[in-house]
Amino acid sequence: MSLGEIATIGTGSSNTNEALKEGKYPFFVRSPEVRRKNEYEFDETAIIIAGDGDVGKVFHYVEGKYALHQRAYRIRIDNVNVIPKFFFYYMKSAFLSYIRKTMFQGSVLSIRRPMLNAFEIPIPSIEVQNKIVGILDRFDALCNDLCIGLPAEINARQKQYEYYRDQLLAFKKND
Repeated sequence: MSLGEIATIGTGSSNTNEALKEGKYPFFVRSPEVRRKNEYEFDETAIIIAGDGDVGKVFHYVEGKYALHQRAYRIRIDNVNVIPKFFFYYMKSAFLSYIRKTMFQGSVLSIRRPMLNAFEIPIPSIEVQNKIVGILDRFDALCNDLCIGLPAEINARQKQYEYYRDQLLAFKKND
């Protein structure tokens, strides 16, 4: 199905200069950096992408209240046969190549809503989507969550170091 058939697509109304150092809600702009704001515009589950600039390279998955820049897109999945997190992962893997074929190129790279509406998505069964999301969530946590992946890697390297250290320093006594 096309994205336009399964989702509501819109933009925010906030300007970048409205960002605060510390704010109550996440404020998504057109970059990987998430800023903060004390007011929110939306309370939903959505996928956020840049409308210009780093098009096809910036993706955010949000659940709850947030603010959105006026040149960033929010994609809210409305079809009960599509798990939003599945779509998020699919978009991260396939959207950049799609957009490179259809993007407007001027002084700034940008996309338009008709281009988003036409983006085609495979829709496997809910069971398959859940399985894919489960696997990718675990992999993402191991790779990106400093509380899980990095400590586990450090622990494994520490054990490896201790093993080889003990082996190298294990001298047999001469009787």
